[in-house]
Formats: sequence, structure tokens, C-alpha cells
Amino acid sequence: MQAVHAARSADRISHCAIVVAGSLCGVLVFFVAVPLALSSPFPSPREDTWIIERPATLQAAISVPAAIDKPTVLAPEAPDTTPWSFAALPPSGAASSVAPTEGDEPPSTGTIMLAAASSTPVDLGERAAPVKPVDVMDEVDAYLWEVYQRAPVKKDGAGDFTWKDPAAAERMGMSMPVYVIGGMDRDFREQLYHAGRAMDAAGVRWAILSAFRDDYRQSIASGLKAAASNSLHGGKARTGGYGHGQAVDVTGEDDDKEDAVWQWLDRHGSKYGLYRPMPGADPAHVQSRGDWHRLAVTMRESRIGTAEDNRASGSKTATAPSDVVKASW
Repeated sequence: MQAVHAARSADRISHCAIVVAGSLCGVLVFFVAVPLALSSPFPSPREDTWIIERPATLQAAISVPAAIDKPTVLAPEAPDTTPWSFAALPPSGAASSVAPTEGDEPPSTGTIMLAAASSTPVDLGERAAPVKPVDVMDEVDAYLWEVYQRAPVKKDGAGDFTWKDPAAAERMGMSMPVYVIGGMDRDFREQLYHAGRAMDAAGVRWAILSAFRDDYRQSIASGLKAAASNSLHGGKARTGGYGHGQAVDVTGEDDDKEDAVWQWLDRHGSKYGLYRPMPGADPAHVQSRGDWHRLAVTMRESRIGTAEDNRASGSKTATAPSDVVKASW
């Protein structure tokens, strides 16, 4: 019985020991393990500074600059005001070797420096005045306009008619040179040019009284005349109108020299395809005859060829009308 009692006592002691050990383990888990699990390896920030302190291992791995500079704002560069130079531009029609990038702006056309010619800036802000194209008839037209102005007062046996050509030119919206000279056929002008130069060389100073006349101008003409649309001076039915006039009235530069002009034409006019069909009734009237178109072409080719030969040899051409006359044309 004692043995049994001893065994039961031993069992109670073991059971109590187990209960005590289990309780101690539970206490240790509650007071040690749980707080360790819920805790953070990083210390809580201090409210007065709000600076987070990193662990030594993390601090070693990440290098934090001591201070962060404020962003630098770049001021825009001043625009380049250096004028463009034609010497730096590619030849006309040549492709550029530099492809433009997005956002490129075309160069300003306000001021361009003519580097090769002058150091004076040329302002291209305004469109340059149009330049009249060079034509083989420019020399002829300028000369005939100068001859027309040799007799500023236009008069004949019927009276003074100086006002009539300006009135007709204004009615057609043309300048005087374009109307009175440009209205004549180009081949007829070529004939007058060569005959006139020959007269000048012979000392016979001639002048033009009346050149092209449209139907309106013919209708206000006085004295012996053709019907308005049937005039060789430029009647629309007879010649085709403007640009086809085939007649001119001539006189002398001086009032008392008109006979010398008419006599010279009677003697030499046929060489240039010109004649006076009515020397008694209308002595000033001169017109073409024969194959005058072909003759005019031959004279024009000779004139142009002579000018080219003179330029090639470096010699001066025949005296041309003054710059004032060319400008007025």
C-alpha cells in the first residue's frame, strides 16, 4: 500500500511540475515573444525633429547627400542678331546638307548682309519694285520715245493737238510711251529705228508728230484722215488695234526743218521699207511697203549681232538714249 501511495504522490508531483513549467512557458511567451514579434527594428521618430534614423547597415548601403540644392533655372540665351550672309547660303537650287529638325524657325528676312558686294545692310522688309524684263526691243522703244519728245508741241495745218495723245493714253489706262510707241507693230518700229538713226547720222534731226492711234484717238483727229477703225495708225478693223500700228506722222525737230526730213525719206526711205504715199495731201504721213516684215527681221538680227560683237570685243556700242529716257519708258 505504501508503494502505491508513493507512486500516486510521485504522479501528483510530476503533474504539478508539468503544470508549473507550462505556465512559466506561457508567461514567457506572453511577456517576451509577443512584444518582440510586434516590435520594429527601427526606432520611432522623435516628434520634435521628424528625422528618421536609419540602421547602421542601411546607412552604409545608401549615401544620403548632406543638403539638396535648389533647382537651377537657366536663363534664355539672347537671340543671335548676326545678319545672314549670302556667302554662307547654298547655291540656288542646291539641296541643303543639314536636315531641319522639328521646331526650327526660318531665318529672318528683315536684314540681309550682302557680304560679297557691300557691308551695307539691305532692308528686305518691303517688296522690291518689279523690274521690267529685258527685251530686244527696249533699245528701239527708248530711242523712238526720245524722238517723239523732240517736238513737245504737236501741231499741223489743222492746229495744236498736243492734248490728244495724253487723253487717249489716259482713256486706255496707259503711260504715254507705252501708248504712242508700244502701240506700233514691232517690225514697223524696227524700220523707224534704223531709218531714224541714219537720219540722225546725216544731221537730219527728225521728230514724231503722231504714232499709234486707236479708234478713239483717230475719231478726234482733224484734217485729212481715214475712218476711225480703218486707220493704218492702229485702226482695229484695218490693223488689229494696239500693237499693230503701221503708220507714223513725222516732222523736223525744228519747225522749219520738216521739209529736210520728208526729202530724206523720199530719197532713202525705200532702203528701210518706208515711203510717203501722199506727199502733197498729207506730207507727214509715213508707212511701210513691200516685204517689210522680212526686212525688219533682217535689220533686227543685224542690230543684235552687232551689239553682241561689240560686247565681245569690248568696244562701245552706238550712243544710246539717256538714262532719263530709259527711266521714262
